Amino acid sequence: MLSELDTDNLSACPECDLLIELNPIREAGYISQCPQCFHVLEHPTTFSIRKDVLCLLTGLLMYFPAMLLPIMNFTMIGHTEAMSLLVCLETLFVTGNVGIGLLVFISIFCIPLLKMTLLLFVISRVYYKIPSRYLACSFKSYNLINTWGMLDILLLSFIVAAIKLRDDAELAAGIGLYAFLVLLLASVLQAQLLNKNLIWRLIEQQQ
Repeated sequence: MLSELDTDNLSACPECDLLIELNPIREAGYISQCPQCFHVLEHPTTFSIRKDVLCLLTGLLMYFPAMLLPIMNFTMIGHTEAMSLLVCLETLFVTGNVGIGLLVFISIFCIPLLKMTLLLFVISRVYYKIPSRYLACSFKSYNLINTWGMLDILLLSFIVAAIKLRDDAELAAGIGLYAFLVLLLASVLQAQLLNKNLIWRLIEQQQ
């Protein structure tokens, strides 16, 4: 059976490892699914690679305001303090919570920036057809660290903290919070638009 298939067009389902002959789908609104576990293999949309780049640039633009500007201003007993993610990170290290501080630094500060940088490098190279021997390695690295981003968990922690502090302090959203929300929205939208199979095919064409 396998001898009748085009072995250059075979791919393993990421969920159940079934070997499948992929027929590229170029029309929006259709999906390609694994016949065994029904995992979605490809989902072309009307959004192009340029929309991915737009989401990435938006995320990069919002990253530094989200990390450096005040996320929340809270007033307690007449004293107002503005807290940013950088200040929170510094507090963790100063108070001796080095392990938690390193985890926060890597998952919140490093990984989102590294993900966006890697993907922007890959997409810009394949879009403008600029050969690079680092394309496959960069995209593999992106996929490897993709599940380690914790921006959504951080947003949940903001909500929990606001609920717990609302009776004891007066809270006000800072500019950094709005930048963080835009960063999170751009990250989620980019993940939904990204067609990994298309990127891999474009990378293979440039090898």
